[in-house]
Amino acid sequence: MTVVKFNPILPAVVKDFDNMLNEFFNRPVGSLFNKDDIPFNVPAVNIREDDKAFYLSIAAPGLDKKDFNVEVDQGNLVISVDKEEEKKEDEAKYTRREFSYYKFKHSFSLPEDVDSNKITAEYKNGVLEVTLPRKATKVLKSKSISVK
Repeated sequence: MTVVKFNPILPAVVKDFDNMLNEFFNRPVGSLFNKDDIPFNVPAVNIREDDKAFYLSIAAPGLDKKDFNVEVDQGNLVISVDKEEEKKEDEAKYTRREFSYYKFKHSFSLPEDVDSNKITAEYKNGVLEVTLPRKATKVLKSKSISVK
């Protein structure tokens, strides 16, 4: 038989460490960071362009077109959503309420060649499609210049 010396501090340290791990892993990921550091609620955006326009596709499923606010402010395109929803379920012996909040704001600097008066937005199948037409510019034909 081996005699082992009992250390009364060790169980307290293990318990404190266990509490610290439980506290760390049992809270939402967003609470681990400053809310301004990581944009958890900003949806994915795809941007493409051609000779006629820029096209933004924003993935935002589960919303209605009335939930979006799209505006041009001082040379920036600002797209935002601020939605609050309350669900209430009544059952035989209790009532359950669930609150849901969805909020984001996304700003884009507009290039100088975008015609801000002709910007359009359409929401369908969970994707907001924003078209930013370019201003009409004259296309110069190429010509040869002789050197004298």
